Amino acid sequence: MDIVKKDINNKNIIWIDNLRAICAIGIVLLHVAAKMSRSYDKVSENDWLISNFYINLARFGVPIFIMMTGLLSLGKQYTFKHFTKKFSRVLVPFLFWSFIYIIFKILILHFKNHIILNFNFVIEYSYLELVTGVAYHMWYIYMLLRIYLLLPLINQWIMVSNQKQQLCFMIVCFLVLFIFCKFFDTIYLSNYIMRYAEFLGYLVLGYYLVRRKYKYNIKYYIISCIIIFLLSYLYICFDSYTATINSGVYTEQFKPWDLFQALSVFLLFYLVPIFNKKNKILSLISEYSYGIYLIHVLIIGLFDNIGLDALSFNPLFSIPIITFCTLIISILLLYILNKLPLGKYIVK
Repeated sequence: MDIVKKDINNKNIIWIDNLRAICAIGIVLLHVAAKMSRSYDKVSENDWLISNFYINLARFGVPIFIMMTGLLSLGKQYTFKHFTKKFSRVLVPFLFWSFIYIIFKILILHFKNHIILNFNFVIEYSYLELVTGVAYHMWYIYMLLRIYLLLPLINQWIMVSNQKQQLCFMIVCFLVLFIFCKFFDTIYLSNYIMRYAEFLGYLVLGYYLVRRKYKYNIKYYIISCIIIFLLSYLYICFDSYTATINSGVYTEQFKPWDLFQALSVFLLFYLVPIFNKKNKILSLISEYSYGIYLIHVLIIGLFDNIGLDALSFNPLFSIPIITFCTLIISILLLYILNKLPLGKYIVK
């Protein structure tokens, strides 16, 4: 069976929903496991290794989200109104949930730390939180908003470029990522340069992969993707372990070999027909994936406050159980909010 280029404008692109759902699940799993990984000096080595294996299973989540943004947004004729609509669909839920996080933080400061609240304090605190990020996972939304601001320019270039030029652009982006990660990681601005190069590369990569031709038998791609995923996954686990041993601090920074993990997962879902079959659970998770991303850290934090986290019992079981509970509660809350007037603007 030869694989030919698929028409992404066809409504039968269920694989995108399935992949989006898997990425959402993976990101929740990563953040649940992260607490254990950051506690290298507080837990046994076996427990830490379990969390390390869990957390690195899902490093493809954010890169693939960016790839899907490129896949669905680039190569189309847009008006200014279309771009502002896309931008607002990201911005409005982000602002709403940011203020929810801020309210929770202010309440904790008041009741736990006995901070006296007044109007000036609340305004200044809210401003600082919005500028710096109300929670650790919100960095992605700030990056996404900046990418959306560049989207009209990138899209215009995509419309007139060919595949060789797009391939060269991606190679340059990932080379910049590798060079700065390898040689300039101690420079203050290097993180910003790496992130921009990395995610602009992923943005174009998502568009590029679904528009090129695949000539070989599907078994070739399945075997290749599985091998690439396993090798990249094992290497990421090994690298995280050795880096933590040397520094005593777990490193979560994205690295060049994350590209191979994301690439293999993306191609598997795109090329293998079984992933293009509708699944009700994955469809539901996909529908609320953006809301899940925004709210899940709040749910994890609430679990922490009642003493339930990855450190509560054997991480082999605690991490997937808490991940499952976080997903269920997130979806239930988002589903309820979606039924309220204007709720659809803050949950999807």
